[in-house]
Amino acid sequence: MAKRRMAKRKKNSLLAVLISMVAMLLNPLAQAEPSFGDYFELHPTPIWMIAVEGGDIVRANPAAHAFYGYDDLTELNIRDINLLSSGQIEDEIRLAVANERNHLFMRHRLADGRVKVVGIYTQRMTHQGQEVLVSSLYDTSEFESTAEHHYIARVEEQVDLQTAQLREAKRRQAWLAWGAALAQAVVIAMLLIVLVRLRRAQRENRRLIEELSFNNRELERLSHAMAHHFQEPSRRLVSFAQQLERKLGGSDDDASRVAVGFIGSQARRLSALVSDVQRYLSLDHIAFTPQRLSPAAVLDEVYRHDQTLSPLCQAEALRVQAPLPDVEYDARRLALIFRVLLHNAWQYRDPDRPLQVKVSALERAGRVRFAVEDNGTGIEPEYRTQVFAMFSRLVPNSGQSPGTGMGLALVVKALRCVQGKVSLEAGPQGGTRVVFDLPAAG
Repeated sequence: MAKRRMAKRKKNSLLAVLISMVAMLLNPLAQAEPSFGDYFELHPTPIWMIAVEGGDIVRANPAAHAFYGYDDLTELNIRDINLLSSGQIEDEIRLAVANERNHLFMRHRLADGRVKVVGIYTQRMTHQGQEVLVSSLYDTSEFESTAEHHYIARVEEQVDLQTAQLREAKRRQAWLAWGAALAQAVVIAMLLIVLVRLRRAQRENRRLIEELSFNNRELERLSHAMAHHFQEPSRRLVSFAQQLERKLGGSDDDASRVAVGFIGSQARRLSALVSDVQRYLSLDHIAFTPQRLSPAAVLDEVYRHDQTLSPLCQAEALRVQAPLPDVEYDARRLALIFRVLLHNAWQYRDPDRPLQVKVSALERAGRVRFAVEDNGTGIEPEYRTQVFAMFSRLVPNSGQSPGTGMGLALVVKALRCVQGKVSLEAGPQGGTRVVFDLPAAG
């Protein structure tokens, strides 16, 4: 009990000293003697001033130099002496500046390496225009247990605070880790689903490719069969029908002549059908060799030398609106397109007026748009899409208008290799205007 009373009296006396020093600094005219400087320098209690900003020791009296044993304390920072961390020291300075804590216990390192628990009374003030903390210090050796208790309490408080911060940081890290793991699991699940679907799609693609390959092989065999096995019987039918027609030429048996004539016409129709189907299937196997072509030259070659167009040539019904821009296309396919369109123009001409066929072209946006128009019988709007299907005919097959219905279907297929389109429009004189496009020559 005596030690505690003595410690209390010593603390009170030190606090009184600090208060009187502050009062003298704030009101130096209150008494002439002694001055604040004399009081600061001559007082037996260790006193110093610490800069609020930075923690430098601005001033220390001789008692402080004697207590700590350093040559010049003003060359040091409070962090060089105080054993707390820099963050903890900043917190203590902040609390002292705010007058929330002005009595502290700290572990300080002396010049000889010893560590002492020091009691500190501190007060904020302005000295020579600088914000400082004026602190009076005392050795707690006489009541070390009490000081130690206070110091340990402060240290434990700091440890608890840091422990709580670490726990919170670990908790946040744990939540982030769980969130990242969950997101990763979701991504992995999505990737697995995509992978399963991709493999399923690959299997389906392989199946479709095998199916298409099988169908292509079958169509190729069918094309060869039509070229040889189907065409040969139709030729023989035509040949024997002609022989029977010659033998029955002078006969009075009209029924037999009609029957033989019907057999001959149907045999010729069968031969034409087989030829057109064979031509349609062969487009898949003929090599596509694009080259720079002059459409006018290809058209002139077809017009003047194709036997099926000789009536059109003799009638001199074709007019070409020059120039026809060059195209990048296959010569055989372009000749096929012109042959079909010119043959259709002749086949469906108007019997009441001379046939006129006009071919023109216009280049736009890297494509050449061709137009083949005639003044024939024309096609009604509701049938202009139907006629592009295979074996589609709008008039019955007869001697006046024979055909297989494969012409425009051949044109559609010949254009597919270059994404070309074909359409029908009304001609300027009531006939038909066929429009198709090809890539322009670069």
